[in-house]
Amino acid sequence: MMSWHVGSVVALMLAFLVSLSLSDDFYERLGVNKDAGSKEIRQAFKKLALKTHPDKNPDDPEAHEKFLKLNRAYEVLKDEELRNKYDQYGEEGLDENKGWGRYESWQYYQEEFGIYDDDDEIITLSKIDFESSVLNSGDLWFVNFFSPHCSHCHHLAPTWREVARELEGVLRIGAVNCGDEWNLCQQQGVRSYPSLLIYPNPQKYRGERTKRNLINFAMSFVTANVMELNALNFNETVNGEETEKSWLLNVCSSEEENCMALLSQRKLAAIVDKYFKFGSIDCTLDPSLCQQLKRSSGTFVYTFRDGPISESDESLDPQELSRFALLQLPLPKEINSWADVEKDVSNGIYWLVIFVKEISDIELEMRKLSPLLDSINVGFVNCDSQRSLCQKLHMKANQVAFYKRGGFEQHHGRLLAEDLAVFARASSSSHVLALTPDDFPERVINRRDPWVVDFFAPWCPPCMRLLPEFRKAAHRIGNSVSFGTVDCTVHSHLCNKMNIRSYPTTIFYNQSQPHQFHGTHSAKSIVEFIEDTLNPKMITLTTSSFDEMVRSQQREEVWLIDFYAPWCGPCQQLIPVWNKVARILKEKARVAKVDCVSEDSLCQREGISSYPTMRLYPSGRTGTGHYSDYSGWRDVNSIRAWAMDYLPSKVKLLSMNDINNEVLEDSTPWLVDFYAPWCGHCVQFAPNFERVSELMEGKVKCGKVNCDEQRHLCNQAQVRAYPSLYFYEGANGRRQNLVGVSIGTQSVNGIINTVQQHLSRKKKSASRDEL
Repeated sequence: MMSWHVGSVVALMLAFLVSLSLSDDFYERLGVNKDAGSKEIRQAFKKLALKTHPDKNPDDPEAHEKFLKLNRAYEVLKDEELRNKYDQYGEEGLDENKGWGRYESWQYYQEEFGIYDDDDEIITLSKIDFESSVLNSGDLWFVNFFSPHCSHCHHLAPTWREVARELEGVLRIGAVNCGDEWNLCQQQGVRSYPSLLIYPNPQKYRGERTKRNLINFAMSFVTANVMELNALNFNETVNGEETEKSWLLNVCSSEEENCMALLSQRKLAAIVDKYFKFGSIDCTLDPSLCQQLKRSSGTFVYTFRDGPISESDESLDPQELSRFALLQLPLPKEINSWADVEKDVSNGIYWLVIFVKEISDIELEMRKLSPLLDSINVGFVNCDSQRSLCQKLHMKANQVAFYKRGGFEQHHGRLLAEDLAVFARASSSSHVLALTPDDFPERVINRRDPWVVDFFAPWCPPCMRLLPEFRKAAHRIGNSVSFGTVDCTVHSHLCNKMNIRSYPTTIFYNQSQPHQFHGTHSAKSIVEFIEDTLNPKMITLTTSSFDEMVRSQQREEVWLIDFYAPWCGPCQQLIPVWNKVARILKEKARVAKVDCVSEDSLCQREGISSYPTMRLYPSGRTGTGHYSDYSGWRDVNSIRAWAMDYLPSKVKLLSMNDINNEVLEDSTPWLVDFYAPWCGHCVQFAPNFERVSELMEGKVKCGKVNCDEQRHLCNQAQVRAYPSLYFYEGANGRRQNLVGVSIGTQSVNGIINTVQQHLSRKKKSASRDEL
């Protein structure tokens, strides 16, 4: 009995340990915090995958199931949409039918997974930071666009690491995983892997991928200057210049082996270019100058006022020498009195403030900041000695904030001097402020001034993608609307109080009324959302206004109405689409919405049984007995195309008889769109063709043929794809061929230009015939 009892206990303990290692919580399975970023999640999964993969555990019959659970946790947490669902609803909120049963071989995780995640010299870039860090920073970047499944990419990886180590600080070395960032790679014109591009003015490297060739290519874009100094030009060049930049001087004797190679000098000059001027002195040629400087070898910092201000460093390594030089730069001011900062800010003097615990953790980056930000004060607060101040400001160690009139904006990203400088310059002209519980409700909700507030979490990729778009929207709107952000990882109590359940959640408080944003995460969508809220193009109907305006409508009016429920998710997603439809059709139809919760009796009377129900009441009839329910895709173009079938149009729907008796016999030119109603491209093209018909009125007639209904006609016209646009230049005494001239563009301007060229040629031909 005792042995059975002990065995049972051991078995229970083993089962308990297994359950711990395969926790039901996805974050615990990977051993990461809930605020972990994508790189941290990827690194954690790789480490576990290499240990627990079934290939490495052939004697464990449960290895496959265990790894499936681990893989599922990773697949969910790496995907921003799935992670958002999981955070809101747990595992129950995920799609059980999605294929979770696949994973790669152990070799894949060893050799192909997260190629550059462990390389400090290589910055992993994503769509979140590519625009600000690469395109808008002005910094020189060499970026490797790769795919983890590309053998050439893996062959290049060791070389790319060597290039990164040798060029560290000279320029910025980046890597983009096109498997994860496919859209970004497409936007940058990447069509093959690996693609190596120099930025900010993109130029592709096309040579042999050797270390030396890659370094020579990159260095050809480096513009930093090495000034050769001698006894003749030293006083005029160095001592004669009053500049904020000090000099970094390298002295040596060319007869000895203590001189830096020219390439190393250029690298060092590039690394320190923003902080020092760099000069080289040969003591063999100018012994008197070296005697004057009391240096015969090494590298040191020099100012025209004080002469040499540092001891010589005898190293010949550019990275070591740059660190030595940069550590000679002064630290930013330590802030002990916040009142001084507040006074400066009220007078229009802005501050970039770094909150630290251990100065050594970020000392070098802090020393580099002041020279990069000419008109902005830089300071730091030690949260170890100024704990109460950091708490008052809602700040922790290793956080950075930019203080300006009205408040501050917080940095979310890498704590590198270059990135912090980009943030400070952008924030100095930004209208976005970081908000704290002190701002609610008095400042944001209770005042009549409108506020747009983005509630977010820094670990959330969609949140980080939205922040730059949020700033762009604020710039476009101007001062008429205030923009604020709330970090829900810092102010969780406030976010709970505001009933924030997912990130990002963007709310427009207008006259104290909250309006939640449901559009795409772009500046354009945010601006449209604000304008639609302030100046709505859509009509909100009640039972009485519905009876008055729709049931008693004028015969020439067309109504599009969205019957919805506020609690309905698809209804919320339809809001920005329906608003856009209202803007597009504002002069052709009346677009409205009905809240079926507050107007329950109206919706029951009209037979509304599901949400959203989109209904069109056509012109030419009174009352609401005649209507069309929409059942297609819920995007702007599809809904617009549906509505256009009921609106007055200059595009005539053509039959076989119309083609034979009108188009082919008509002396007036025709444009005919051969389409299929199920074709997505046809739906998107329809509004463009409608616009062409309006602009070409009087010159060209426009028609369309439904190839589902007129299949024989479309076959005879040799229509092989949808939409196909044919031009018929007009009968000239004889019947035209049914196979018209194909127009190879679907843009409005492209079609008009092509047609005008045909008309011009026809006119010239007619003139020659007359002659």
